[in-house]
Amino acid sequence: MNNNEKIKVAITAGIVSVILLILVIFLAVTTKKDAVDDDTKLSENITDYASFSVEGTGKVDDSAVLASSEDGADSASTSGSSEVMSYSEYVDSIAGSVSGNSFYETKAAVLRDVYNGLTFDKNAQLKEMMTYWEDGNMEAVRDLAHLERFEVMSYQLGGTDFFYYYGETNAEGKPNGKGIAVYANDQYYYGEWAEGVRSGNGTWVAFYPSYSRYVVTEHLYTGSWSADLPNGEGQEHYDYNAEYMNKQDFYLQNAIGTFKDGKYNGDMYIISVDKDDHSTEWYGKCIDGNWEQIINTTKDKNGKIPVLYEREDNKSYYYMTSEGSQNNGIDGMITGGSVAK
Repeated sequence: MNNNEKIKVAITAGIVSVILLILVIFLAVTTKKDAVDDDTKLSENITDYASFSVEGTGKVDDSAVLASSEDGADSASTSGSSEVMSYSEYVDSIAGSVSGNSFYETKAAVLRDVYNGLTFDKNAQLKEMMTYWEDGNMEAVRDLAHLERFEVMSYQLGGTDFFYYYGETNAEGKPNGKGIAVYANDQYYYGEWAEGVRSGNGTWVAFYPSYSRYVVTEHLYTGSWSADLPNGEGQEHYDYNAEYMNKQDFYLQNAIGTFKDGKYNGDMYIISVDKDDHSTEWYGKCIDGNWEQIINTTKDKNGKIPVLYEREDNKSYYYMTSEGSQNNGIDGMITGGSVAK
């Protein structure tokens, strides 16, 4: 092979190498672009899948339809006046507004307001929960209450005092004897009834879903009832998520004593709990929901009055404002309703 032929072969090889290089670069860029497009589509799909609407935050065109169950259980359609946001955006939006539950304020449970096509059977579900409640298996009761098919049952009653009921009834079909009911705001009652209202011994509980990121996880009363309200000896109880507790608020864990129409009435034994799960025991006297000032003590520098004293140190007091010391009892309980048809 002479020099000219060698030069031609070298040039040809160089051209081929350049073409192959260009082809490799083109394929790499195209593959990367397709991957980016796929990632973008996947991200958009995940956002759509994980989003839900939050009541009262704006408007949404989609409707959430609750399909009827096979036995003819009530169903409803929900729509409008909500803005779709991702779940993480939702929990972040309300977390900053939660300062912790004080001695006086408890907010209603926040339930997600989209249950597309989810069916529920109120009679079967209440019967299922009642079985566990009768056996004293509150863990199972709690687990059921946090299932979507139970949440949607409560959600359908939102904004009303109606309730779904399963249990014994009188000749007129009103709750009478032993039975279970579900109300709006994830509230339940199991116990005795008379002529359509809670009467006798029973337990009321409001469950708070974990996705609500609220400091309260459960609010409960168990004891005597009449006229659909706590009346007589009983105990109010709270459970909290320590992650959302602060160092300022007074977190009531137990209020044990006598109740009158849902208010504290008589000598009360109070247990408070702090963020570090340390409990403190207190005594005080409340008449018709109004705390009495402890004898022979004065107001503090902020004008608050002492209404509780520690069990282990009767010179250590808990102070309240005059306004705050009034109208104390079980907050947020739905009362006075009738069975939803």
